[in-house]
Amino acid sequence: MASTQEEMRKGVPIEMYLAELKRVPASISNLLSEYSHIPIDQQKEHIKTIRDRAYESHPYPCLGRWRFLELDLADHPLYHSDILPALKSGNNGEQAPWKFLDLGCCLAQDVRKLAFDGADLSRLYGADLKPEFIDIGYALFRDEDKLPRDHFIAPADVFDLSSDTELSRKCDGTVGILQASAVFHLFDLSQQKIMAQRCLKLLDPKRKRVLMCGSQVGNLKPSEFPRRSGGGTRFRHNEDSWREMWKEAIVQGDWKEKIRDVEVHVVMAEHVWTEKREDEMVQERNKHFGSVEEGFTWMRWWVWVHFAES
Repeated sequence: MASTQEEMRKGVPIEMYLAELKRVPASISNLLSEYSHIPIDQQKEHIKTIRDRAYESHPYPCLGRWRFLELDLADHPLYHSDILPALKSGNNGEQAPWKFLDLGCCLAQDVRKLAFDGADLSRLYGADLKPEFIDIGYALFRDEDKLPRDHFIAPADVFDLSSDTELSRKCDGTVGILQASAVFHLFDLSQQKIMAQRCLKLLDPKRKRVLMCGSQVGNLKPSEFPRRSGGGTRFRHNEDSWREMWKEAIVQGDWKEKIRDVEVHVVMAEHVWTEKREDEMVQERNKHFGSVEEGFTWMRWWVWVHFAES
């Protein structure tokens, strides 16, 4: 008997915690060797120790399935053409230096990769809701002597739009390149719209053209899907719904006078989760198991924001 549509919305079981790290990806291994000076033969055990420490209190799929080792920003289509060159010393032109902010930075692995690839450390910032992730990031990369702690902002609540937060004081109106990876997909559509407003407040309007980018879970059929735990829903986008959200965001409040337009780009991964047989839909009642929805995929995105002439 075929699975019902409601069963598919509840999800296909997927293991969220993989106990063993089969191999250290070459990109992160090189970063740990050259940036953190951790010998290759010690890396696997070092990573596993740090990961298990983080997962014990925060059982997120990106930790449980070793996703944090994939260095998403360095694989982004604009990394070598637009992101890294703008953040290197001496590439300012007549403008003030570009500032980069990783909003929802987790262990800040992408910030470290930028630093290793030659970005100016003074321009790199990270923000996360969980202060302990900043500490765990330092433990993973052993770089207290390189990366200033005052360039990390935690806790940073993406739903707090007030002007008196640390995130607002340090970053509002100053960010030229904003990354927000694996963050939007955690929330329902109404919450994502609030987060979009938070992102716009961070951007530097003096640049006229600034960049937001990231990667996240998407779905071929955009919709609200039930959360794995805790109730509520999370919204999965495709290219059309993602573009619609940003087009709507820039006509809210004062933005319609300040922002001229947005260019929204999405690349959907080729691999897509499709319908399973009913006998494969039995869920494991275990914290190490979650689910993915039919049509589930991974999307890379970037948004160029064009500010109006002042």
